[in-house]
Formats: sequence, structure tokens, C-alpha cells
Amino acid sequence: MRSREIEGASIPADSGGARKDSGSIDWGSQIAVVGGRSSLLIPAWYRGVSLRMQTMGQMVVQYQRRSKAGGNYAEDDYGQNGYLNYLLQVRPNPLMTASQMMEQIEFRKIFYGNAYVYLERDVSGQLAAMWLCTRGIYQEGQDQYVLTYHTPQGDITVEADRGDVLHFKNIFLRDNFVDGMPVIQYALKSLQIAGTADQQSLQDMAKGGRYKLLVREDTQPSLSYGASAAGRADQQELRQLTKELGEDWMSKDAIFASNVADVKIISQTASDLKLLETRGYQVTELARLLGVPKPMMMDDSNSSYKTPESATQEFLLRTISPLIREMEDELNSKLLNAGDFGKRRIHVCEKALRRLDPTAQANLFKTYLETGAYTVNEIRGEMDMPSVESGDKNYISTNLAELGSKKLSGGPGVGKIAGAEGGES
Repeated sequence: MRSREIEGASIPADSGGARKDSGSIDWGSQIAVVGGRSSLLIPAWYRGVSLRMQTMGQMVVQYQRRSKAGGNYAEDDYGQNGYLNYLLQVRPNPLMTASQMMEQIEFRKIFYGNAYVYLERDVSGQLAAMWLCTRGIYQEGQDQYVLTYHTPQGDITVEADRGDVLHFKNIFLRDNFVDGMPVIQYALKSLQIAGTADQQSLQDMAKGGRYKLLVREDTQPSLSYGASAAGRADQQELRQLTKELGEDWMSKDAIFASNVADVKIISQTASDLKLLETRGYQVTELARLLGVPKPMMMDDSNSSYKTPESATQEFLLRTISPLIREMEDELNSKLLNAGDFGKRRIHVCEKALRRLDPTAQANLFKTYLETGAYTVNEIRGEMDMPSVESGDKNYISTNLAELGSKKLSGGPGVGKIAGAEGGES
């Protein structure tokens, strides 16, 4: 057995693929402490994280073999290994779909630095299920993983060899080159500032933009709050009121104190703090940390992209494509053997993400058709349209010709030169 179930074992709760440094930092009572899942309360961070998760969730993971015709990886192998494609594309285990697993893998990389998928095999060694683990630890001395995953029957903890674990890591690794470091660890400072700005904005809105005042004791002794009189009070009552309000001065609009010379403003307004500018700055910082263009986070202010498609292409090129390559390497190294190299592969298809506007899509299909890359029926299939008769032939555009050729003079044999067996295009 390459893996062994551990009876009654458990992994510490803070080891879910990360070290303790992925938690919150205490910056003081006046600053909102943001860390872990609570960071999702910040709108820009929530949008960026959910966008990365949903984008990866649209990926289709395919087990493919080389086509005998052209030598390309163009066919899904639904024969002997059809069940592997079912696990990769539909339901890897009874508790989640394939898209949900892809989304949660990305979530755990961002928040914990690591995502572990345990490969459960049957007695013959064939893959039976893929379980996303809730906790995991790599034991360097034994070169094994200790993993916990949830099943309909409850939590199971196993010891597994490296070959039975898909280990997806964040780009930054620890010094052992095995464990990844969470994105949120690098984002904590920006999240702290953003959380504080949100908290201050909420307080200012709740107060209606009012100032916080330090009110002096009247010589008569009377008590004033702004332009309204609160009545008269003797020295003992005033001191008691001062004590009660002073205990929670952060939430009060006016603070009363004895023997104070005058009324003084001791708070800053939203205008003074320029919170709107701060919030805009934080959106930029969080977008940069997650690798998501600001327009895709629903912030078009100061955008340099001419069209939404440009931002999408930037996101796919700079952020998603490297993630796909890293995922493919891990899948190929764990689900295939050395003998499969050059014959079969695990491919993460991002075709669903490259949907353009109708005009751009039509121009792209036109190019595919004229260069022989796609047939008419293949293009119709991309558009969810039924096949047509004689639509499986490839065409090559012959608009260019050599100077002095028979095609230009209209001489004999032009049809044979210009047209494929399906006719001239």
C-alpha cells in the first residue's frame, strides 16, 4: 500500500496547508485587524479572490492522447481511461464537482499557500477518487504527507507517499522548496489599511459627518452640547457624567471634562483623512497583489485599457496562464508515468475563457477557416450549432499568387491550383 489510513489521528487546526504566519497581526485597538477569511469583508479583496477562483473553476482538465492523423493532442481518451476524465471533468469525489474543486484549490493557495488533493486508489492501483484535503503536513524526514480529508462518513487522516498527493503551491516557496507561502501574508498590510478605512467610513456615516468635541465646564456650571443646552449640573453630577462618557470616548460625539478652558475639536472628518483616495489606492494595491486588472474588479477609474477584452487578455496572459502551466506540470507528474511522455498528457483547457465580442469572434473564426485550422463543422460546434453536410473539409485561402502564375492570367489548370477538393475558396 502506498498510503495508510491513521486511526484516530488528527492534524492541528492551524496546519491547513500553511504555517501560523498566515493569520492576523495585531496592529493595535484603533486599527481593524484583518486576516484569513475575515479579509473577504473588504469588497476589493473579495472581488479579486472570487474572480481568480471562478476563472480557475471554468478550466476543463482533459486526459488526452496523441491523434494518429496529425500527431497532435486532439482527442480526449474516453476509452480505457474514460473514468479518469470523469474524475477530472465531472465529479472527483461524492462531495464536490470538478469546477468546485478547481475553485477551492485556488482559494487554499491564496489563503494557505498550499492545496493538497489526495489520490485514492483501488486495490489494482487505479485512481478511484480525488479528495481535496482540509489539512495537510509534509514530513521531510519520511518524505510523506499526513493529510485529512472529509468524506460522507466523516474525516479521514492518512499517510501518503508523494506520488499519491497532488500538491499545488503558491509561487513563493519556503526554504524547504516544498511548502508554498500564502498570498494573504504579503497582502496583510494593505488589508489592514483597507479595513481601517472601511471602519472609519462606517463610523463617519453613522455620525452623519459630525465632529467630536471636547466640552469645557461652564462657570455657572451649565453643560452645552453644540448649540443646545443640556441643562445645569452641579460639580458632582458633572464629574460623574465626565467619568461615564470618558470610558468610551471613541464612540461618543462629545466628551465632557472638568476644568477645561474651552471647546476643542479632537477628531478628523472624512474629508481630512481623504478616505476616498485611500480606498482607491487600496483597490490598486489589492488588484496588484492578486494579479487582477482593476477594470475586472469593477473599478474603471484611470483605466489604461481601451476595451474590456484587453484587460481580460492581460489577466489571462499574466496571471492565469502561469497558474495553468504549474497545474499541468503537477497533474502530469502524478497521474502519468514516464512511458506516457510524448504519447499522453493532462491538459488544462482555457478555451471557455477566450470568448470575445461577436465581431472579434467572427473575425477569429474567419481566420481559422481560411488557414485550414478549423472546418466549417468545427466552427459551428464552437457556436453550439449542428453540423452540416460536407462541413468536415478543410479549406486554404488562395488569394495570394506568385507573379506571372496561371492563376493571375486565368489560364488552364487554375481551378486545380486554386481549389481544394471541396472547391475554390
